[in-house]
Amino acid sequence: MISATSSRVIISLSFSDKDRRTASGFYDVADRLVTLDQSPYLFHFVKGTRNEAKEVLTKIVEEKRLVSRNNAICFTASPVTSLLEFFNTNVNRTGQPLYQSFGIGFSREIMIDRYGARNVIYCGNDDISDVPKSMRWRTQLLQVNEYDFEYLREWRIPVSEFDFSEMSKEHIVVIAPDLDDLNDLVVKFEMEFNPIVDYYNGNVEPNWDEAYIREWRGISLTQISETLNTDYKVLKEANGQEIGEDMVDSLIQSFQVYMSKHKVEDIIDKI
Repeated sequence: MISATSSRVIISLSFSDKDRRTASGFYDVADRLVTLDQSPYLFHFVKGTRNEAKEVLTKIVEEKRLVSRNNAICFTASPVTSLLEFFNTNVNRTGQPLYQSFGIGFSREIMIDRYGARNVIYCGNDDISDVPKSMRWRTQLLQVNEYDFEYLREWRIPVSEFDFSEMSKEHIVVIAPDLDDLNDLVVKFEMEFNPIVDYYNGNVEPNWDEAYIREWRGISLTQISETLNTDYKVLKEANGQEIGEDMVDSLIQSFQVYMSKHKVEDIIDKI
């Protein structure tokens, strides 16, 4: 059911018992009111060119940490489902989007409760001195028509390095433009030792099988634009993914995406 309340649109989600088990975990999203401008995640997106952003995010998921030159790590509370146009809009200074659609999302509730995440306080020059020193890590300059980034809905945690290696992967989601880029980030290649036993003579022949397994949960912007219109649907979709599951079928699908992105002649030249 969708109803209008003031200027905000509210959607009431009703889940079956099976959905509750799938979409719950840390969140109790069953039978709650969910606003379309709300997300169960805090996202960290990457700047630079598309290739640069992908390289940075690859390093982030490999090292399981975020690093800042300042004394805080920044996130956005904006629902990723509302950012499709944002990722397609170039800024004049660089000719690139302000942020690329390569990012990583963390459970908002866990970030608040365990890591002290708080929303940024937007202030004019004359207001910052009124903010207690213990809270100034949360402040951001706001000058309308000159320096106004309030639309980013920024949140922060007061550290220069965020190690998320101890956070359950069930509360993390990787975001990428399409399935091809996403699988490059969330799929892990392994060699599994499966020896072949000759039961007639007892000999054991060494045998190694290739395995492609899910290392991270992830959603592509393509999937969001086609089927997921709220971040709580993103959450439910992510919760349906199992860490360690076989990803061969997904890789076959992503190869088709890869072929559509690159000219056949370019692929042949690289072989």
